Amino acid sequence: MLMSEYIEQAIKILKENEFRITNPRKLVIKLLDKSKEALSAYEIKDKLDSQGKDVDIASIYRIIECLEQNKLVHRVLSTSKIMKCQLKHEDECDKHHEHHHCHHLLICQKCGSIEEIHCAGINPIIKTVESHSKFKVKKHSLEFYGICSRCN
Repeated sequence: MLMSEYIEQAIKILKENEFRITNPRKLVIKLLDKSKEALSAYEIKDKLDSQGKDVDIASIYRIIECLEQNKLVHRVLSTSKIMKCQLKHEDECDKHHEHHHCHHLLICQKCGSIEEIHCAGINPIIKTVESHSKFKVKKHSLEFYGICSRCN
């Protein structure tokens, strides 16, 4: 069976970082790849259960933690749900900053859709924060709320 680019890259990244590719991890990665929306751990569990796939909720939380650690998913702070990272833009982002800073989310207040946007333009703001506060930013999250083009 052909795998999507996201699934292939996710498995490759996990292997490179010495994580085992377990069946539950593959199931969650495949589910996130197909999902058009951000999902909570319990929504992941419900969707897997409806497919006849039994993965306990504790395992799902550990898998989510592993995927976050490997920068394969983004957490939507306002909902605590997760969505897959658009890995195809990763090289572009790494050229702009040493950290995983250029991934931001656009959240439609009408339909609830969430889109990932890549923008390294936030880096000058981070540098300003660091220079004015003597605080070293290691990561940040930025969510924009508005109306998507489909709802506009």
